[in-house]
Amino acid sequence: MAETIKIAVCGAHMRGLPLNHQLTALDATFVTATKTAKGYRLYDVPDKVPPRPGMVRDSAAQSAVTLEVWSMPLEHFGAFMVQIASPLCIGTVLLEDGSAVYGFLCESDALKGAAEITAFGGWREYLASKQG
Repeated sequence: MAETIKIAVCGAHMRGLPLNHQLTALDATFVTATKTAKGYRLYDVPDKVPPRPGMVRDSAAQSAVTLEVWSMPLEHFGAFMVQIASPLCIGTVLLEDGSAVYGFLCESDALKGAAEITAFGGWREYLASKQG
């Protein structure tokens, strides 16, 4: 069996959203929908096309963010990384079950003045609120 790496995605890379093809083209497979542990905040990153969120760790926060975990062959991870544009980056994300996986985070400097959307619970919920 090939070695794999688990990756948490909380925005445009989720199933059915505009950048999901970047995962599936590299043979990534959906594992589960879950949430972060408490201690994360979510923002609408300004000026990104397609729109996407930025998630930051804030140990003082009591909020969790919905996300998806995907499994990718380790040999494709570098090809995935070169597609990730600043201010997004990959770091360690703590999940509600106590485990840790690699996942999307955002450089905090890029979020100065950005709308915080944590109260919606996640990116899909935020997008739904804008549509209706």
